[in-house]
Amino acid sequence: MCYALNATQKNKKEVMLKTYFKISLRNLLKNKLFSSITIAGLAIGMACSILILLWVQDELSYDKFFRNSDSVYRINWEYKWNGEEGIAPITPPPLAAKFVSEIPEVTATTRIFPVQPMVVRYNDKFFNEDKIFGADSNFFDIFNFKLLSGNPGTALTEPNSVILTEKIAKKYFGTESAIGKIIIIGDQNWEINKLYKNTFKVTGVLENIPANTHLQFDLLTSISSYPKVAFFDWSWIWMQVVTYAKLKPAASVPLVEAKVKQVVAKYAPAAFTRIGFSYNDIVNNGGRYDFVFQPLKDIYLGSTQKGNRLGPIGNRTYVYAFSLIAAFIIFIACINFMNLSTARSEKRARELGIRKTLGSSQKALFIQFILESIIYSLLGLFLSLILVELLIFPFNNLTGKSLSFNLFSSYWQLPVLILLGMFVGLVAGSYPGLFLSSLQPVKVLKGAVKSHSRGGRFRNILVIFQFAVGIALIVCTITVRQQMSFINNTNLGFNKANVVIISNQNNPLGNHLDAFKEKLKSYSQVIDASVTTGVPPNSGFGDYYKISGKGDEQFSFISYMTDEDFLNTLNIKLVQGRGFLRDHPIDAQSVILNETAVKQFNIKDPLGKIINYPSKGNYTIIGIIKDFNFLDLHQPILPFALFSQSSGSYQIPNSYIIVRLKNDHLAKSISLLESTWKSFVDKTPFKYSFLDENLEQQYTSEQKLGKIFFIFSILAIFIACIGLLGLAFYSVEQRTKEIGIRKVLGSSITGIVVLLTREFTKWLIIANIIAWPVSYYLMNKWLDGFAYKMNMSIGIFLSAGFISLFIASLTVSYQAVKAAAANPVKSLKYE
Repeated sequence: MCYALNATQKNKKEVMLKTYFKISLRNLLKNKLFSSITIAGLAIGMACSILILLWVQDELSYDKFFRNSDSVYRINWEYKWNGEEGIAPITPPPLAAKFVSEIPEVTATTRIFPVQPMVVRYNDKFFNEDKIFGADSNFFDIFNFKLLSGNPGTALTEPNSVILTEKIAKKYFGTESAIGKIIIIGDQNWEINKLYKNTFKVTGVLENIPANTHLQFDLLTSISSYPKVAFFDWSWIWMQVVTYAKLKPAASVPLVEAKVKQVVAKYAPAAFTRIGFSYNDIVNNGGRYDFVFQPLKDIYLGSTQKGNRLGPIGNRTYVYAFSLIAAFIIFIACINFMNLSTARSEKRARELGIRKTLGSSQKALFIQFILESIIYSLLGLFLSLILVELLIFPFNNLTGKSLSFNLFSSYWQLPVLILLGMFVGLVAGSYPGLFLSSLQPVKVLKGAVKSHSRGGRFRNILVIFQFAVGIALIVCTITVRQQMSFINNTNLGFNKANVVIISNQNNPLGNHLDAFKEKLKSYSQVIDASVTTGVPPNSGFGDYYKISGKGDEQFSFISYMTDEDFLNTLNIKLVQGRGFLRDHPIDAQSVILNETAVKQFNIKDPLGKIINYPSKGNYTIIGIIKDFNFLDLHQPILPFALFSQSSGSYQIPNSYIIVRLKNDHLAKSISLLESTWKSFVDKTPFKYSFLDENLEQQYTSEQKLGKIFFIFSILAIFIACIGLLGLAFYSVEQRTKEIGIRKVLGSSITGIVVLLTREFTKWLIIANIIAWPVSYYLMNKWLDGFAYKMNMSIGIFLSAGFISLFIASLTVSYQAVKAAAANPVKSLKYE
């Protein structure tokens, strides 16, 4: 008996579900305009959110594929010394071994030495490479990159060993086996200098490095190949290596860092004494010379201030921001469904009243609406997946990613997307279901359900929210674009136009450097040329100096070593004194300071003052230059110095030739520079770049941010307008008789259009009032990341408001004009 009852109940449920499904499909097909608008809005919203979440997932995946990644840390240097403080991902060479031997919780350490850009030679082929690392022999014990050939335990044991990535091995050797091949790294004058130290043996081939790691390299050499790293065991102040540590699983990081202080206090003082400092005085006077542990999985998104010498860094704020945008876009799409469903309440009221009279419960009607909503959502999800496939390639171009979308790439992806569709359906259908199912049948059948009910008020709130989000995104877009324009047009203190930078890394020009520069200067297309060790936005070389009249106090400068043509080539203004002179004996021990150095170090009457560079001697200040931005505009101008030696009597191991060209026939001028280079160095590739392009690359992430904001602000407004179009249609439909009466009584078309659009305009004004302060706060926070920034003017907010009003007006006006122009006789016959 019980079994029979259960079977009957089960059959009833099945019949009910089938009935709900049939009614849902009937309503979907009966109301094609409503269905199309709803499904299109949901599809676009879900497609945008899926794309954003793919990007977010990729950002969050960095370095998580490494074995034991939870117990691996990068060691960062935290310092406060000589008026400077900060944190940087650099350590001294001996730190790694001391931490392993004296801190029990540290089970292993490995070091990476970022090698400067080099030219690599194999037989008669030359290649410019700028992603070369030196690494300890136990590198693969911590970072389990996959070797395609070679032994990870021994590949980096011997000096002058090198591991190549798969793409580099193919570039050098084609289809031949790379193992055992000999290449020359960094020895440009190989025909006259075949020292063994530049000859490397290939001991392994590595699978191409995944994009989602902060370690990006093409050649991995043994760190023992570099004497400065291998033999500077005494130096606790030569910050040139990046150190990683593996801790015991249960180790307490604060406890380990406390032990680190003891190790540093034990070994660092001797190194400080060598350069005339007292470690104890620094620490006792409030300074810091500490080393802290940063989790491996936090490096990519947690290194905005620390930087990363070994590859890219992300921005956690952007991850949060875009995740929020994805949520908002989905919510906006859900709002469309809510608005349109409640707007149709009068249409469906009689149906609901009759069904309630015939015995349908509020719960049954609610389930009916939720099921309809889920059907719409799943149809929207299906369409969104097609849109994602179509948009993934342009989205990758926009973000600089290599994202892929495959429903079956992982076991959880398809179920999660289906759950997303069902969740969106539940959210979108919840309010309409509760509102419509709660209507009283008596009032419904009397026609008491009108648009001014509580459903109408709630719709207004939702529309306001939709447009507030869109307007805020437009404000963000305009602000980012104006900040980028501000940066591009800011006076940097030098002329960046038509300046070509020719790389002389590792000094391939040798003794011909001066002759090469003079040859370039002889061309009519060349305005001027100079040799320098640094160019903006290269930070140059930093060190500590003593200034006459300041006692033993030491000051830090960023500096370039350059020649007499540097100031003229970049059009840097001289404020006091003079620049360097060619073949002037005094200038070999001279220095030029910027205005910030003079002000910050309070140097009165600076010309003729002496600056002492420990171990290098005394330098006389001969000139003061106007401040120029040798760093990017995220950072303020720092104390800066130019040191000089005659380009004919010195060889800078790593330098650049900067050339200012005339603003005509640039392509021909570059060809001339290249042919001249080849006449001096025929076996080293010609490597050049434009100064203005290098500067622009410093703001790549901000430019991408602006483009993403622009696209998603337009899409957010577009999705909101889809819903607005549906609301306008139903608003006009409900007021058809009113419009006919007004026309009969003499109202003009313009007056009726204003009447119909006035309510929507009111919503937009309120949306602007909400969006403006929120977006102002958020973008001011973003602008705080720049030392030089624009002021957010009222024009930005007025522009965003006008854009949103214009788009919304276009959306509503068509339906309003159509209704206003209709024959009033037909309007009065309506229904």
